[in-house]
Amino acid sequence: MADSIWKSTLDEFRDQLASRDPVPAGVSVAAVSASLALSLLIKVVEITRRRRDFQGDPAKIEELLATAQAESKKLLHYADEDIAAFAEYMASRRTGNEAAALRKAIEVPLRAARAAASGLKLCADSAAITPTSIAPDLGTAALMLTASVRAILLSVESNALRLTDPEFQDEVRREIDDLKHLAKNNQQW
Repeated sequence: MADSIWKSTLDEFRDQLASRDPVPAGVSVAAVSASLALSLLIKVVEITRRRRDFQGDPAKIEELLATAQAESKKLLHYADEDIAAFAEYMASRRTGNEAAALRKAIEVPLRAARAAASGLKLCADSAAITPTSIAPDLGTAALMLTASVRAILLSVESNALRLTDPEFQDEVRREIDDLKHLAKNNQQW
């Protein structure tokens, strides 16, 4: 596998997913999907602000675009970082490093879920200014981000079952619940 899934073609990435190798898998697919969804959101906002009838706040648009671009870049990184973290966890099983590797295999996807959830908030912020003609693209971005958050959390929940630290397990459970709630409440599309 390439150093980064982003250096692969879509065909190569799809073939890697279909292989028996444990990574890349669900979190990477969801992070890639969320990054693509944020690109779609950026497109919607760019089209919106260039319309002759746009009367919104240019500073707010710039902030929205900058945040969407930053979250998308994070997701690019998390897709690759998850592959490395899970591979590290698999290699550390039944060793003294297993607990630390498991923790990392939970923390990385949680960061990805947070970035995708941040994208959901950006979609909600964009809804009022988005012209009807491109509202379906905004809705598509929001749906993809919602699905990405939920998909990532499936892996987090599964990995959290293996935790032996009850405090960290409770912390993870609370964050999962918060992110699920946020994803559920942003389903206006």
